[in-house]
Amino acid sequence: MAQVAVKLDNGGVCDIVVPVRAARLLRDEGLSFPLDVDDAFDAIHALEGRVCLTMLVELLGRRDHSAAEAREKLAAYGFRDEELDAAIARGIERRYLDDARFMSYFIEERKRRGWGRRKIEVELKRKGTDPAELPGYPDAYFTSEDDGARATALLEHKRVPENRAFEKLTRFLMTKGFSYEVASAAVRERLADTAS
Repeated sequence: MAQVAVKLDNGGVCDIVVPVRAARLLRDEGLSFPLDVDDAFDAIHALEGRVCLTMLVELLGRRDHSAAEAREKLAAYGFRDEELDAAIARGIERRYLDDARFMSYFIEERKRRGWGRRKIEVELKRKGTDPAELPGYPDAYFTSEDDGARATALLEHKRVPENRAFEKLTRFLMTKGFSYEVASAAVRERLADTAS
């Protein structure tokens, strides 16, 4: 956060706290004075709103975000709720932000990394989305055969421990987000292959 000092006509100074990036723009571009205090505040807040939207677009240029995640990241820069609400609403209106698109991509990407359904759901909730709101969820994204194949593929690269192999490998798969049923079936298959 940065502090902007506005000198008043009566000789007083009014301090306004704004995000650093907005303060840099104020320093570089300035405001055309004389302005009364209310007009100065309005001009500063309008600039802050433009900067917030610009930062949202830059944030989304790096990777897709959920609306809640983008709001949280922008709030960390010090934007006020009014600017955040306006920027997020504009992003949704222009389809820069789309939670359904974000969740769909996130699920597919994490499945490619070998994550199970439970871990994906926990991470989506942490990012401020509810996978239950996604059309066709979970049937369109997860099948027991697909989960079993991903669990088996993860175990192919894992060394079989000498002691308590079943417990350790099952725990490994469960930390990746697979259910006990899927994990134990994949581990039994792997141990049977190793034994033969």
